[in-house]
This record gives sequence, structure tokens and C-alpha cells, in this order.
Amino acid sequence: MKNQTFQCQFQKKCPVDKSVRCACRHCRFEKCLQVGMDRNAIQQNRDPIGYTKRTRRYPPVKKIEASEECSPSMVSVTDRNEDTALSFLSLTEAKCCALRLSEYLPSRTLLEAVISPCLLMDEVFMAEKAVLSPRHTISNTRFATQTDYHYWHERDWFVMIEWAKTLPVFQSLPFPDKLALLRHSAITYPSLVHVFNSPDHGPDTIVFPDGAYFDRTPEPTRPLGFNKKKYQMLDQLLKPMRTMEIDMTEFAAFKAIFFLNPDADDVDANAKKMLSDGRSAITNALYRYMVKKKGPEDAGDRFGRLLLLGTVLATMAVEMKEAVLVADFFDQIQFSTFAKQLLFGIKTESDI
Repeated sequence: MKNQTFQCQFQKKCPVDKSVRCACRHCRFEKCLQVGMDRNAIQQNRDPIGYTKRTRRYPPVKKIEASEECSPSMVSVTDRNEDTALSFLSLTEAKCCALRLSEYLPSRTLLEAVISPCLLMDEVFMAEKAVLSPRHTISNTRFATQTDYHYWHERDWFVMIEWAKTLPVFQSLPFPDKLALLRHSAITYPSLVHVFNSPDHGPDTIVFPDGAYFDRTPEPTRPLGFNKKKYQMLDQLLKPMRTMEIDMTEFAAFKAIFFLNPDADDVDANAKKMLSDGRSAITNALYRYMVKKKGPEDAGDRFGRLLLLGTVLATMAVEMKEAVLVADFFDQIQFSTFAKQLLFGIKTESDI
């Protein structure tokens, strides 16, 4: 915009990649031009100080027509691989929904569930078993009981493990790190799934697929922290996700980003780099997807708002974990052995 000319201090062959991209402004700018950047399409209303300082005194940026877009040959191999992985996540999410609504629910230990082949990738199994159950259709609604909460948490934990096994990064981890990731997400994963898949029966109501629902009605007989968890789901997850109208691809990406957490408890140091790289690849693809869907003007804001929901989930995870531990101490949790192994760890030698 300022018609500045940058000079390379070396031989105009400086490396420009994800790890080294700001060392030489000349070589970075030249590479941008080589891969198809249009200097006339630079967004002039981007203030270097940041979003809060942005003004609207500049004219709107001209939208790039389809004929001006970069051809596939201009897209890097890394970007194509990341975009392919995002598409796979979206397709897998549809399979998760089908399995969740089926009648099938295996009876096995956590160890058996993690080491067994992935059911979502078994086409024969999915064709035979992932069929909508009459039990999981909404004919009328009723207030959820403790049995309903247990039933849907068990189903979502079962689907979570099968979904995790479709992630290449997860499959490459040692078994202890797999368990650490699953336990880290077990508390909040069902909440995220419940919110996204709930049909819209009002701004303060979450409905399970069989018609059981909960809202702001206080439930004093529930374990400590239960009502607070409900209000957090309604105010901090349900409301923003519906306001943004998040689609399945965005949800699938966000779920994977939240799950592949290198800071999860008990994750080995060697696994942290793998998880961080896997998470970054999905994040990159998600942003490109949003740019294509909403345009560069709105994509940044939408991208930030979605990722900020991760902070909400992290806060909920800490508070809910404390509540679950207290409930377990007083023997208030009536989940199956499989669920308790997932929440509290494998406790018998026969399961190791």
C-alpha cells in the first residue's frame, strides 16, 4: 500500500515456511507474489494494531471474482492435505451421528474399546448396525431423568472412542496417551455433542434424540454442580453456537481441535508435539474453509468466536471434574464400569 521496496541482505533465496517466515521481508513478499497474491486485493482496512483499532474510513475491499482465484496448482501440497483431512472430519461426523442414533451399544471394558478396530471405518458394520432406532425419534418431549442423562452420556462416550480412532494423530500415540486424551475430553465431550445435535425447542432447552429434555428448571436432587453445568451449557455453548449457525464441518473441526489438546493431563512430552501439529493442521484448514464460506472480512471474526468456545469448555471441564470427583466420593454416580474406567481410570489389574 505504501509502495515500499524491500531488500534481501543475502542472495534472495531465504527460506520462507511455517517455521521461518518473517526473517526476510523481501523473500517473503516475493513468495507471496509467486503463489498468486494480488497486491491490489490487500485489505486496506486491516489496522496493524489489531481488530479493536480497526476503522472503516477506507472503501470496501473489492471481492475477488471466481476467475481471479488461485488455481489448484497454486495451492501447496500441505494445504491440500489439510483441506482433505477437514473434509474427512466432516464425513466422519455424519457417521458418528448415525452410530449415536442406532440401537447398538457394546458391552466391553475401556481397554477393549480403545484397542479394537474402529467401527466407523467398518462399512459392513455401519450398513448393518448404524440404523436409526425407533427409540431415538422424537414423538413427544418429557423432562429428562437421571437414567436419561446416564444413557446418553454412555452412548456419547462410546461414539467418542470410535471417533477418536479415526484421527491419525490419535492412532499414532502410545496407549497411555490415548487414555489421557479420552479422559481429558470425557467430561465435556457429551456437552458439546448434546448442544450441537439438539433440535431447536427454544433458546433455553436441550433435547436428546429420544425426546428427553432439560432446561433452566432447578434440579436440587442432582449431584453438586449439576445445575451450574446446565446453565453454562445453555448460556455459553447453546446460545453462541445457534447464533453463529455453526455447520457440521465447523463443528467437526472444533471438536477435533478441542480433543487434540497437548496440555491434557498425563500426556507424555513426546506426544505433545504430535498433538500440537495435528491441531494446527485442522485449525489452518478450518480458517481457509471459513474464508471460502464467509469471505475474508467475516471469517476472522467468526474463526475467533468459535475458537473462544474452547475457553468455555476448558472452564467447564475443571469445574465438572471437581463435581464428578465429589459425586464419586459419596457414591452418587451410577454409571457402568466402562464409564467409571473412563472417568476415573482403570482400577483393576485384569484391565491393564
